Amino acid sequence: FKLMNFEDTNMYDVEIKTTENINTAGYSHKGDYMNIGQAFEKIFMWGFKSGIFGNKPPQSYGIYYDDPSETPKDDLNSFACLKIDNDKAITDEVEARTIKGGRHAVLLFKGPYSELEKPYQWLYGQWLANSGEEAADAPCFEEYLNNPKDVPPTELLTLIHLPLK
Repeated sequence: FKLMNFEDTNMYDVEIKTTENINTAGYSHKGDYMNIGQAFEKIFMWGFKSGIFGNKPPQSYGIYYDDPSETPKDDLNSFACLKIDNDKAITDEVEARTIKGGRHAVLLFKGPYSELEKPYQWLYGQWLANSGEEAADAPCFEEYLNNPKDVPPTELLTLIHLPLK
C-alpha cells in the first residue's frame, strides 16, 4: 500500500455546489496570470465610475482559460470581471461575459494570490483524480471574497470553482 501524507489527502475542503449563471462585465488579460491585477484595476475603475454598484462593493471574479503548466506565460488568457445585475450598464468600454452555472467543485483558499497554484495542483492532481467526478469543458474561475486593499495577503479568501460534468 502507498503511504500518504495526511496533508496530501486532506489539504483543502471541497464542496460540490450548483450555481446559477453569473453575468459579468470585464476586461481580457493576455499573459502571466500574476499580472491580471492591471485588468482588475481597470474594471474596478469602470465599475465605480459608472456608479452601477451604488455603495456596496461589487463581486469580482477571474476566469482562467489556459493551464499554466501547458501554456507559455505570454499566451495565457484570462478575464477580470465584476458581477452585474443586467446588461444596461455595459458600454463599448467593457466586455460582457456570462460565467456558466452548473455543478462546480468549490475550494476555499486562504492566502496570497501568489500561492494559488498549490490548491489548483491539489484540486486537479489529488481531489479530481480520486473524486469520481469529471471536469467539464469550461474554464475554472475564481471568486474573490475580500479585497487585497483591505486585508493582508495571508488573509485573502478565494473560492476556486472547477466546473464539473
